[in-house]
Order: sequence, then structure tokens, then C-alpha cells
Amino acid sequence: MNLNDLLKLIKTGESERVEFKRSPGRNIQNVIVALANAEGGQILIGVDDEGVIVGTDAKKSMSYITNSVQSVIPSPIISSFRFVIDRKEVLVIDVAKSDILCSVGGVAYIRIGAGIRLLSIQEILVLASEMGTIEWDSAPLSFFCEAKKDYIEWFFKNLEESRSKKIDEKHRIQYLKSIGALKGEKLTNAGVLFFTHATETLPQVKIRLVYMENEEPIGDKEYEGPVWKIIEDAYADILREIGKTEVVISTKRTKIEWYPSRAIREAIINAVAHRNYLINADIRVFLHPDKIVIRSPGGLVPGVDLDDPEHVPRNPTLCNLLYDTGFIERYGYGIKMIRSEVKQYPGLTLNFNIRSHRFELTIKKDLETLLNETDLRILKILIEPMKSSEISKNIGTTKPTTIHHLKKMEQLGLIKKVGTGPQTKYKLK
Repeated sequence: MNLNDLLKLIKTGESERVEFKRSPGRNIQNVIVALANAEGGQILIGVDDEGVIVGTDAKKSMSYITNSVQSVIPSPIISSFRFVIDRKEVLVIDVAKSDILCSVGGVAYIRIGAGIRLLSIQEILVLASEMGTIEWDSAPLSFFCEAKKDYIEWFFKNLEESRSKKIDEKHRIQYLKSIGALKGEKLTNAGVLFFTHATETLPQVKIRLVYMENEEPIGDKEYEGPVWKIIEDAYADILREIGKTEVVISTKRTKIEWYPSRAIREAIINAVAHRNYLINADIRVFLHPDKIVIRSPGGLVPGVDLDDPEHVPRNPTLCNLLYDTGFIERYGYGIKMIRSEVKQYPGLTLNFNIRSHRFELTIKKDLETLLNETDLRILKILIEPMKSSEISKNIGTTKPTTIHHLKKMEQLGLIKKVGTGPQTKYKLK
């Protein structure tokens, strides 16, 4: 941090991440804990509530703070910066966001706006789940007798088909225990999600499909049941709803999807597998005329980087059940696969919006770049394989322009190359 950074903080005023204090005060450790449990931030010692620099003894203030944080468990990561403005010392304490829930004497605080408050038991559980310090899905919930027999049959049938594992009926209970779906006589939360009508016990498990127009909802549909059925039913409806362009190629009509269906399915599975089930909210899929937004409760687990995603599951038992039944093919591959699929579709952009307790994925389409008049003219003349130079001559465009359109239609799967080098031709696929 430099002097300009400090002056900007003072000018902006107190916020969710900035606290002004004339002196450290006897509860400074509570403020540090609250920032660490939220998004981190800075404490400016020697600045009053109005943003006036009053100064402090930086050495004494730092010594007091060092002693105060001894009672914080686990120890917060802090750094300090000393500045002198008009002969007045200002001490800046930079508090890093903690990967583990911090507390003082067994009491946890969190920063809300420009103040702090105690965390409730539910909030502590939610925050601990966000930080990956508890595994909600492995906790026992309901007796095994509540499991539906046909759901269990479905699971072992899909286990055999997807993973070539045939489990004898007399060993099924033991297998469910070995993968964490059953503890003693009780289904774990993951077991409830898979083997019961889960939304009866856990109403937040739903997926809600929201139809949007002019950024306003015009209708919605809810999906309930075990999570595997919710995924299948929601995906089937989304597949019917997502737009397609109909084109005439030679004498045949064909439809081109605006969105990669594999990416949509993977995004829904990821939302179900990695959401925070302690947050009382459902997964929502917003269908706009020009984009699909998939929003799930819970941010990224600490240690997960979107640019290089590794498999750090919030719900490891649930992930194992989804893997056994073929929903998850390779651990840690979901985001990479979504990016790869979207990249193959011209005119699509993929964005991630990660906020506190929320993960949002948006796939947006540019209708103008899907198929235009030049593309349709090329498709119309490709009754027989042709070279790019022949196509250019027929439709009256330059060769580089023609090649640009040919590459796009290759990605869409409409045409393909035959031959190599100067003899390369293009034909309808």
C-alpha cells in the first residue's frame, strides 16, 4: 500500500471493507475477526469516524494489536503499514480473508456494512461450509427405511452401466456405507439427496427454471425429487427451450443449436454437485432471449481457481454418488469442458460472476454472428465439394472472407474439409 492508496481509502469513507479508528480500542480483535470472516479489509488507526486524520502512536498501536490478536483462533493473517501525514502517524492494518472461520473466545463475528455483529449458529454453519471446513453432505439425517426402493434400484443399475460395477444385493448396504451415503442406520444428507424425494426434507434442493423477457420474469417452473431426477428433468426442459436456427442446406432443412447442450448439462450438474446446501435458496436457471444464466448458492471453495480448476469438492459424498451414476466423468474437468464447448460455438461468450455465497455462469449469444446471408449462400452452392477459390468466385467474395465463413461453419458442424493442401475442398457434413 502507498500514500495514494491510503488517501483514496480515507476519501471513500468507511465501508464493508474499511474501518476508521482513532485508537485500537479494547475490542480491536473483534473487528479483525469480523473482516477475516467476511472479505478481508483495512483498519485505519489514527483516523476518526468522519475521515479526519487525528494521528496515533503507530508503534504502541501495533504492539497493542499484536497482543490483542493472540486470543483469535486461528491466527488471522494481517500486515501493517505506517504513514506520516502532516506530522501525524496513521497505522493501516490489512486483514486478509480467512480460509477458516475465526473466533475470539469461541465467539465469531462478521463484517456487515460498516459495522460488525455476532454470527448465528446457522450463519456459522453456512460460512464454515463456504470455507470447506465442514462436510454437510456426510452428516447423518434420516433413517434408511425412508429411502425409496426404486431409487436404490436405479442407482445400482446406473452404477453397473456407467462404471461396470455389479454389486450383489446382499452387499448393497455395505457399498452405500463405503461411499458415505449411509452411516449406521441413517442416510447421510447426500443419501437423502439421492435416495428420497429430497425436496420434502430439504426444500432448498429445487431447481427453478425462470423464463425472462426484457430482464423481467414472465413465468417459472420448479423441479423436485432426488437430485439425479431434478438434473435430468430440468435439463430435458432446457434443451427443448433453448433456441435453434433452422436453415435449408441443399434440399434439406436442419436445425442448429444456439448453445452447446453438453456445456448446459455440465453447468447444471456442477451447480447441484458444488452448491452450498446450508444456504436456504434454490438453483435458478434464467432463460433470456439472448443468454442463459445458471445461478447456484455458494461461492468457490478456498483453493479453487477458475483459471486452473482443481477438484476440491464442497460435497465429496454427493460427488461420489454422481460419479458412480455417470453424471460426473472426470473430477475437476467440468469448468474446462464448459469452456471448451462454448469456444467451439461462434458468437457465444462465457462469463463467471462469483460473489459472496453465490456462483453465476452466463452463456450469451450474439445472434448476428451465428449464421448470416453469406453463410447461407455458401451452404446453398455446396451441393458438390468445392475449393475455397471456387466458392469465392461463385458468391463474389474474396478468398480470405470465404475462408473465415468456412471456418465458422466447420465449428458449427455444417461442413467439413476433404483433401489436403491445394486440393482441399469443402463439402456438406
